[in-house]
Amino acid sequence: MKKVLIVLIINLSVILFSETSGEYGFQMLKISSGANVAAQGGAGAFSSNDAFGFLQNPTAGLLSRNNVLSLTQNYWIFDTTINSGAYLNSKGKTSFGFAYRYLDYGKIDQRLDSGELIGEFHPMDLVLSINFGYRVTPDHYVGLNINALYEKIDTSSSYGFTFDLGYTYLTPFKDLKFSAALKHFGKTSEMDQDVIDIPFTGEIALIKDMNFFTVDFSTELKAIKHIDDDELKGVCGIRADINKTFNLKFGYKFNYDAEDISAGFGVNLNRISFDYAFVPFNYEIDDVHIMGITYKF
Repeated sequence: MKKVLIVLIINLSVILFSETSGEYGFQMLKISSGANVAAQGGAGAFSSNDAFGFLQNPTAGLLSRNNVLSLTQNYWIFDTTINSGAYLNSKGKTSFGFAYRYLDYGKIDQRLDSGELIGEFHPMDLVLSINFGYRVTPDHYVGLNINALYEKIDTSSSYGFTFDLGYTYLTPFKDLKFSAALKHFGKTSEMDQDVIDIPFTGEIALIKDMNFFTVDFSTELKAIKHIDDDELKGVCGIRADINKTFNLKFGYKFNYDAEDISAGFGVNLNRISFDYAFVPFNYEIDDVHIMGITYKF
């Protein structure tokens, strides 16, 4: 029975994220946390004014001097939800942050091999993260995330640890940055004698900032390679800040099965910021709505 449940939840992950071969778990690690990044398709960590940027690249928090707390409610596809919270304290030279991400799959029918309904179960994923960032020289930044993972399916569960490494270089070209990250490498325990592999990911990106009159633009072009996907993927994100009180965000994903465009906006009210992201899916999959709030200390 437990093996049947494990196969069911892996198949659910395949449907949810449309990127995995079915051999890897903890697919929540691939989902963008924070409305700012989600609106830009997974880009925009370095222009983000919330606390979630370091989850995309462990060095992102170093690029601004922030002391912020952020909360996000993500209404994901098929009635699943993701609750996230993060805190970031960046002093320019160093940064420290922590975050939690909780994926609630909702209640799922529990059936025998014959199809007979015998009850229901409530699977969930939980990730706890700690971030450390350090400016090595004025142009070179490094960062580390340490992640604790937990996944539960009915009475079976698995736990593990992963690490993310980040690097950012401020190039000699005006307002042009290069970043790279190696994410999600680690190990998990067996779940009912089945090993759950983690979707190791490599990323490189170019970030360019521009200014036109009272509008500040930040653009990012990112290449992404997941170990559980044969195709190289890409993301392009654009953020436009108008008078520092209102911003618009757009994103486009390349080579994704069920996603392409995304968009959102944000409002800054003194110490409090509100952000919203809209992520439509293809193939009649539910559209995603993400709402976030950030408080600046």
